[in-house]
Amino acid sequence: MATRFVLTIQAQSKVNVNKLLNATLAVVIAACETGCGASTPEGSGQAGAKSGGSSNGGSVSSGGTSQSSAGAFSAAGSVQSGGAKADGGSGGAFSSGGTGPMGGSPASAGAGSGGVAGRAGASSSAGSSAGGGSAGGGATCALPSTFKWTSGGPIASPKTGWVALKDFTHVFFNNKHIVYMTTHDQSDWGSAMMTFDDWPGASTAKQTETSFGVAPTLFYFTPKQLWVLAYQWGTHKFSYRTSTNPEDGSSWSAEKSLYSTALPSSGTGPIDQTIICNATKCYLYYAGDNGHIYKSSMAIGSFPGEFSAAQDSGIQGTSQNLFEAVQVYSVKGSNKYLMLVEAQGNARYFRAWTATDLEGPWTLLTDNFAIKSNVTFSTNWTNDISHGDLVRSSPDETFPIDPCNLQMVFQGRDPNAQVSDYGLLPYKLGLLTFAK
Repeated sequence: MATRFVLTIQAQSKVNVNKLLNATLAVVIAACETGCGASTPEGSGQAGAKSGGSSNGGSVSSGGTSQSSAGAFSAAGSVQSGGAKADGGSGGAFSSGGTGPMGGSPASAGAGSGGVAGRAGASSSAGSSAGGGSAGGGATCALPSTFKWTSGGPIASPKTGWVALKDFTHVFFNNKHIVYMTTHDQSDWGSAMMTFDDWPGASTAKQTETSFGVAPTLFYFTPKQLWVLAYQWGTHKFSYRTSTNPEDGSSWSAEKSLYSTALPSSGTGPIDQTIICNATKCYLYYAGDNGHIYKSSMAIGSFPGEFSAAQDSGIQGTSQNLFEAVQVYSVKGSNKYLMLVEAQGNARYFRAWTATDLEGPWTLLTDNFAIKSNVTFSTNWTNDISHGDLVRSSPDETFPIDPCNLQMVFQGRDPNAQVSDYGLLPYKLGLLTFAK
């Protein structure tokens, strides 16, 4: 709750005026010790607590509170911008430190995303959060060109009656991990979601069935203060729904069309969509199981809505080395974007490209972003590193990742499982952590 003070000074001696000012200042300071910074100017209740900044990832300097790091009242922390935009650069990604209802990822604990082609966002003094990982004091790290990962066993298995959990999308919001996913039982595909406080909690988290399509993409669209869930196998090529509460799987709106154009040269048609926005446009990227990655765009003011017919993104390969599960992220503290695409050989793995503009061109970063040969497993349970999501430093539409704290959720499976029906392969939820 904000507290306002009105000071009226009538004709008095200079001494009396000074006494009155000092007394009033003391009252303001006392009030601020309990009240200032508890809410944003727009009344966000979750983007950052008091000046200690540990609530949901927003620090005093990350835009989540109404108190600046200097302790003076500030108007920088609006709900829509999460603090000042990332220095107004042409990339223009919003700061990820505490927009609207958002906190940072468990790994970044509210450090600002920095925005593409802008300065790094405000840093956070918060320490580690419920999800694990420390804030790092706002430091930035270069995106590596070679990758080594560590991983344990699966962190979540299908509930009784289900055979597989797949195609994960993940955000950290309100001090919880939120995962939406594809499922398969003994006969058919489905979808589900779950929430948990920390990674160990995934193993016992309730898996709640949802009533819409598969291969989901979840994010918070800051300009309209809405959560967006995109997916395939609805009534359109790609569909979307909106909500104000992603923790409630029944809260989503009616389905609307995200994309409706066919691919004449693809056996599967458009598959595995992802969305990312900068300051002026939102982009749809998707695969076709045909050695191409496609993209379409619209003005950010028109989103969410239906994208026009896509064009080839310029990345070309084969149906083996440019397969499915495309993901695109902005890289904190840089002007780069990172694209991941799943490939298949003896097992599933990820390749990676970078660009400085969402229009491209894209340059190959590595053929071995995440592959069994660069993962040290404590339990040898999978050869596949398949359809997943990098842990983002904010759930917003810029899809920011922090190279200082790289983690990835993925689907893996017992390589000894022999079934003829792809849907019955026993995929489970795994977690990779970058080995620094």
